[in-house]
Amino acid sequence: MTGRTDETFPDAAGGATPRRVAAALREIEGGLDPKEAAFRLGVSDEDFLRLARTVSERRKAKRIAQIPLVFHDIDPDAEKMIREDVSAIAAIGDGESLWIGADEGASLERLTARRDETGRVLAYEEHVRFDLHAFFDFPNGTAEEADVEGLAIADGFLWVVGSHSLKRKKPKPDDTPEQALATLTQVKREANRFLLGRIPLVASDRPGAPTLARKAPAVDGGKRKRRAGAVKMSKDGSTLSKRLARDAHLGPFMRIPSKDNGLDVEGMAVVGDRVFLGLRGPVLRGWATVLELRFKARKDGRLKLKRFGDGDLIRRHFLDLDGLGTRSMLVDGLDLILLAGPTMDLDGPVRLYRWRGALGAQSSTVAPRADVERILDLPFGEGDDHAEGATLLSLVAGEAKRLVVAYDTPARKRLVKGGGVLADVFEAPEPL
Repeated sequence: MTGRTDETFPDAAGGATPRRVAAALREIEGGLDPKEAAFRLGVSDEDFLRLARTVSERRKAKRIAQIPLVFHDIDPDAEKMIREDVSAIAAIGDGESLWIGADEGASLERLTARRDETGRVLAYEEHVRFDLHAFFDFPNGTAEEADVEGLAIADGFLWVVGSHSLKRKKPKPDDTPEQALATLTQVKREANRFLLGRIPLVASDRPGAPTLARKAPAVDGGKRKRRAGAVKMSKDGSTLSKRLARDAHLGPFMRIPSKDNGLDVEGMAVVGDRVFLGLRGPVLRGWATVLELRFKARKDGRLKLKRFGDGDLIRRHFLDLDGLGTRSMLVDGLDLILLAGPTMDLDGPVRLYRWRGALGAQSSTVAPRADVERILDLPFGEGDDHAEGATLLSLVAGEAKRLVVAYDTPARKRLVKGGGVLADVFEAPEPL
């Protein structure tokens, strides 16, 4: 995302930049007096109110289109149709294809663009399913879902991560009070959810719409082949989850279900050998968590945790997202963009934040509040339209990228004939 620099507002007094005014608005939400905010910025109360309105207006998401994502449901026994269960999306190239993960089952879905005569994307169709069991060894076979929550594309691989969460059973609407109470005591560990792996992308007969393979040539012409592989999983978890269980900050939350503020991975970004995982939960006293990992691949493709230069195996970054947790992550230059929403099973708010200089972090950190900017406010529904996946793509090849957001539990008005659901297209947010 590129756009507005940190210039001073036209005709604004003092040094009140959009970024500084946005930071002041966050402080006001935390209890700062608006008059004190104006004083700190060196502007009058009236100027501050005008500038605050300008910043607030810029943060409102501007929807410019909706695009149908059209699936044909392969599993007639699934509890939900794919269109009702989208949890992660990632576009390749200029948006010729779209990769999608869903909560149910253990598969990835690929859709390809249908364009008009000008080359503009009209819909994503031609649904192809890839069974993850063909690439990874799951501890519980096909008996459990992988709960795919994050996707990332880097260096010729499609990366995928499961929620790593526990699940509390949900009472049924017709349960008696006694049955409901008994149901709420049932917490289940599903080992397939501890997936964190990558699969080689290889060219297909359609440019921009690659397929997946267990092994493939190196992208740089090297001798070592790319191989599908994951962190070692067992019925007790994975090498990563066992490390997290001993972590001073996150260990206690490994025993708590995801919707109870337990550990729940929902975002993923990969840059070089650095893998970032955004946690929907836990949120610690209002602070969201991003994990940073490094891996080395064995000859058979299996991923092993690799230490950073300071000796850490897992870096923990804590960010003030106004009490929200991460739902999706994107890379923008040296920044990370985080789609954030409630960690509990609640409606809204849903916002986009920019963590400035995220890729410059050299150790675990508590990110300064000034480096984490609220840049976009997205719409949300009541009981539906839960924003889960976000990606950047161009509607027309070569044009500016747009922000595409897909929703779990979509509102009925989003459903279209033939197994489709509408994703929203927004103007990509500009830096404040």
